[in-house]
Formats: sequence, C-alpha cells, structure tokens
Amino acid sequence: MRFRYREYLGGPDPLAEPDPPPEEAVAASRELLALVEAAEVGDEADRMALAAAEKALVRYGDGDRVAVTDLDPRLLARILGSPGREAADRLDAADHTLSPRELRRLADVALRDVERARRGRGSGSHRGGHRDGEPDGTARAAAPGSVVDAVATVRAATLRRAEGRGRNEALRAEDVRTAGTEPAASSAVSLLVDLSHSMATRELHESATRTALALHSLVGSRYPEDRLQLVGFGEVAREMTPGSLVAHGWGRVPGTNLHQALRLARGHLARHPDLHRHVMVVTDGEPTAHTGADGDPRFSWPAGPRTVEATVGELDAVLRDGAEVTFFLLAEDPRLRAFGDLVARRRGVRVVRADGGELGPLLLDRFRAAH
Repeated sequence: MRFRYREYLGGPDPLAEPDPPPEEAVAASRELLALVEAAEVGDEADRMALAAAEKALVRYGDGDRVAVTDLDPRLLARILGSPGREAADRLDAADHTLSPRELRRLADVALRDVERARRGRGSGSHRGGHRDGEPDGTARAAAPGSVVDAVATVRAATLRRAEGRGRNEALRAEDVRTAGTEPAASSAVSLLVDLSHSMATRELHESATRTALALHSLVGSRYPEDRLQLVGFGEVAREMTPGSLVAHGWGRVPGTNLHQALRLARGHLARHPDLHRHVMVVTDGEPTAHTGADGDPRFSWPAGPRTVEATVGELDAVLRDGAEVTFFLLAEDPRLRAFGDLVARRRGVRVVRADGGELGPLLLDRFRAAH
C-alpha cells in the first residue's frame, strides 16, 4: 500500500520524496540481501532476477526508499523458498511504517481534498452551528482549509524579501497567513471506524481512512485543544493511530464489534470530563459482535438479540455520560437501516446516511457544527 498513495489520495503524490527507510526495514532488507547473495541457481532468467534484486536491496540499504518498489516477493519465494518469502514479507511490513513527517503530509493532503469537496457541494462556509473563535488580532501560518488573510500575507512576503530570502519571488507558500482567533470551546472526540472486510469490498475503506486523516489534520491545525481518539473495530475494537489505520490490511475480519468500540470511547471521554463530548461512528453494517463478560468477542450474523442489546446498552451509557453521537451509515442495507432507525430514536443521536464520496465533507461539517 505504501506506493499506492498517488492513486489512493488522487493528485500529486505527497510521498514523492519519501523519507529514508526505517531501521527495522533496513535490517529486513539486509537479511533478504544475504539470502539473495548466497543463492545458487542454474536458470539464466532467475540469475538475472536475483542480480536485479541484489542491486535494488543495496540501494535500499543505502537510503533509497523507492528502490524496492518493483521487487516481486512471489518471484523471490519461488527462487529462495520460504526463507525468502518470510524475509520479503518482513521487509514489506516494516517499510509500510510512515515517518511523522510523511504522515503529516498525507493528512494535510486528505484535509485539502475534503475541504475542496465541501466547497464543491456548497458546504464550504462554517455556518450552521459552528462556533469559531473571535479574531484575536494576530496572524499565523495558514493551515489547510483556513481562510487566507490577504493583508497579513502581503506583509509576510514583503518582510521575507526585505530579509534577502527570495527577492525575486512575489509569493511563497510560507508567506500565506490566516487571521488568528481566540480558541472556541474544546471537545473530546472519538472517531470509531469500521474495519470489517465489507468496507473494502464496497470500496469504502479508503474514504474512511482519508476522512480520519483529514479530521486528524483539522484538529491538529485548527483545534489543538481538542482531544481526538481514533478507534478501529472489527471482531474486536482497539485504539489506533492514523499511521496504524493507513497500514491496516483490511483482510477478512468477522464481526463489527461496535459494543467494544463504544466502551473505548467512554473511557476516552471520561478522561476529559470538562470538555464537550462527541462520538462519531463510521460503518457500513449492523453490529455483529459484542464482547462477553470474559473479554472475548461473541460473533453472530445476522446480529443476535444479545449483540444488539449489548451495543445499544453501551450507546445509552455514552449518552448518559453527556456525549452526543453521530452515526455515518455508508450502505443501503435493510438490517443496517433497521439498526439506524433503532438508534435514531435515542435523544442525542443523529444518523447520517452517506456514500463514500460524501463521507469526508459530511463528517467535517458535523464536527464543526457540534464543536
């Protein structure tokens, strides 16, 4: 997935100039290189393939991260056997790790894409309940999606040229400024993302990932006092980082354990009792798993009464704790529609039905409106 980001995000590749490989990936490449160098093969085509792999692995170890882009793990497995396949798998897994700078680039691109889509569908303004802070008389570097302060931008460009930096450049990206504002009321936000395989088969997983990255970038740049939690839920639920969500394999995971995801969200909200509380759920299916008293998941498809009861019970607990909850339902499935109708009757719950293209703009609109 690492080298699919141009297709994944659209437009210019934010990782076209990647950071050097991580240490664990370099170690895996050296292990694979040792196997390649020690291999003895009689077939001329295989010898040529191993020679090309050797050159690529040497360049990779020297810091050229894209050198192994075309390395074929199936070919190496055929020539080198299971040790070669295992070493190639370790290299692939380690190389998926994103540096903090790369992750910021991905998140910023995702936010720009979502903001562009918001403006395209007429939701570019922040009216409708969003409470931006009042102007505080300052100017700061513009974040993705912010409104440019033209006067402050011209002033910054003039000062830069006066300092001798780029005298012949009328404007640089670093000059762009936005008006500073007093911070609005802060929030504790939990974003719960369905990791089930149906999200991938319906081609919703990339929209969900981009939306999570966009929200992460928005909170970091515009709402630094907010506390954002990201939870992924399949058969079990777990707290995730944006990087771990990007690297998620979206394999065949049985169950959507929204019950445990809501429980993790309650824990996050409890750690921030003085903040406004908001839980947002992104899913394409009804809950089909819950966590038993012993901590193990219980899977049932279609959803059994106990799973529905446990999930709705946890939702009611979240609502009693003072949170508002928004469900983004991404499929036209009768069982999902019935579950959406059930939770929509709860006070404090909002249900939004959307497709993958609408998810990002709608979720960011809802985040701002409820902030």
